[in-house]
Order: sequence, then C-alpha cells, then structure tokens
Amino acid sequence: MTNDQGQITIDEAAANADIQKIRSAIAKLQEAQNSMKMLKANAETMTGMTGSAIADKSQSLSRQVDDLITNLNQAAQLISKTVAKYKEQDAGLAGQIRGFL
Repeated sequence: MTNDQGQITIDEAAANADIQKIRSAIAKLQEAQNSMKMLKANAETMTGMTGSAIADKSQSLSRQVDDLITNLNQAAQLISKTVAKYKEQDAGLAGQIRGFL
C-alpha cells in the first residue's frame, strides 16, 4: 500500500489475510488434484483409447496443479518474510528514534 507521501507501507493484517486466502486456494487445488488422481486411476482400468487419453490428460493437469501449489507456497513464504523484514526494520528505526529523544 502507498500512503499520501508515496511511501510504501506494509499492512500486516492484510498480508495475513492474503496468506490465508493463498492457503485456502492451496487446499482447494489439493482437493482437485486428489480427484484427478482418482480419475486417472479409474481411467487406467478402462479399455481402449479413451481411458488412456483421460489418464494422460489427468496426469498432465496434476503436474500443472503441483506447479501452482509450489508457486502459491512460495508466494505465501515471500509475503511472510517481507512482513517480518519490515517489522524488524520498523523496530530498529523506533529504537534509533527513542535514542535521539
């Protein structure tokens, strides 16, 4: 977020809310991935080309979901690290300011 002076501010509550949304999205992706794995397993028992095509596509989609989950986990970690970094910097600056007063 940017304030009136153009300075970037970190809203810890908003960052935590974003992390919760990311975690929720990850959970939904994991549910979808489990469904795709079950679909793949069922498709592999089918005879003919249709079962094979379904199994291949579900495996491909499962890999894409893995990538999405990895990226979302990295985003959540980055948000957490950023908030922690700025909290530490704020505490340091507050200490310096108190030292001048």
